[in-house]
Amino acid sequence: MISTEHLNAYLKAMGRRDVEGTKAHMADDVVIRSPIVPTPFQGREQVTGVLDALLSTVDAFEPNLLLRDGADFVAVFTIRFGDHVIDGMDHMHLNDAGLVDSMTVAWRPLPAVVAVQQKLAPKLGGKAMMLVSANQAELIAAK
Repeated sequence: MISTEHLNAYLKAMGRRDVEGTKAHMADDVVIRSPIVPTPFQGREQVTGVLDALLSTVDAFEPNLLLRDGADFVAVFTIRFGDHVIDGMDHMHLNDAGLVDSMTVAWRPLPAVVAVQQKLAPKLGGKAMMLVSANQAELIAAK
């Protein structure tokens, strides 16, 4: 069975907002799929940049629960950003050395995700999105 030593240390570093502390616990070829921009980020340096942008944008990252099935994990966490509270989950996979080699991020509720996305996406080379109702979208499209 794969050790969770690296995963536990990674999550503790995230909770402390210590991006440097996460590096030793990720594989060189780690991939992160984010709700903020559609293109995955690959490699420890790119992923570290994403984590740095995230943790410098939000007020808190609070790990809450870890579920396991073999080398696959779901880390449940809370992100706080101003008045917004995001319930998040990362589907994480560990390689044979126990290092995090992939993460797929899921966040809710949508208004809070969009609030973070508007601040974070430009830092990551993406475009800020806007949450609009169907009626507002029709008005925008008609212009």
